[in-house]
Amino acid sequence: MQDLQPGQLATLASTDNIQTILDASAKPQIDTLSIKTLQDGQLPVILTPNGYTAKVLTDLQLSALEKHLDQPLRKRGTVRLHDAESFVQYVNQHQQPGITSIWCDADYQAGKVDLLAIFNDNGADATGWRDHVATYTPVKSVEWQRWNTYNRKQLTQSEFALFIEDNQKDIASIEGMPTGSQMLEMAMNLEANQDSRFKSNIRLQSGGVELAFVQKEDDATLAKMKLFERFSIGLPPFFNGASYRLDARLRYRIRDGKLSFWYELLREDKVLEDAARAEITTIGEQTGIKVLQGNPRLSRD
Repeated sequence: MQDLQPGQLATLASTDNIQTILDASAKPQIDTLSIKTLQDGQLPVILTPNGYTAKVLTDLQLSALEKHLDQPLRKRGTVRLHDAESFVQYVNQHQQPGITSIWCDADYQAGKVDLLAIFNDNGADATGWRDHVATYTPVKSVEWQRWNTYNRKQLTQSEFALFIEDNQKDIASIEGMPTGSQMLEMAMNLEANQDSRFKSNIRLQSGGVELAFVQKEDDATLAKMKLFERFSIGLPPFFNGASYRLDARLRYRIRDGKLSFWYELLREDKVLEDAARAEITTIGEQTGIKVLQGNPRLSRD
């Protein structure tokens, strides 16, 4: 090791060698150490004349010195990816065998799915700084957000009819369920009777409900309409992802002779979970890393 004078920069492989630095500082005649001779794993130390104390540089001081190097001493930082393909590509580019991990922190009932790759994580036989990471949160599709926004929200006859008309393409043709055309016909009848007074409802043996409306105050002039109890939609939970079946109950309420409508999605959390697990499986297969379910609780959190 070189002899050093107070005020000169030194490096050491571990903090155990600080006393060696202090002893060396009392000796005259040294050569200046260039910042560019630092190597990965070395710890910069500054010697000050006040009692010849050796001080390990703070992260901020180290960052100020490191910018003078041709390149950083090690990889660090956080990137956010917007699709699974980009996430896989970045992980494969930077992963290190044995110390790179991928985590999935999900709350499907709350609609939350977050993936995190830690490239310098703690391994079985090594410790890591855990500060070089990549995140990926699957983006919800426009269709998924729209149907969830109006889930269980009461709408007037005309509002509900307009919603069905605008989103008819999402209604799936499933055996035993109304088709998109049938739902559109129901919506149009709702819109046509929005100014009529509700008179009665009859539950049909074939399923559904038949509603009767009175035109103006003439009870002899009736308009009848079949209302379905359930329907199915097919939509991708994630942007550019695969579509899944999602069932819904149709509900209505009578108040002052007027009807309000809404639908209730059935177990949308399970559909979201199925879509997320499919993406997680693909990510695991394409990176060769088993995705862990949980929160790694990095210190920055």
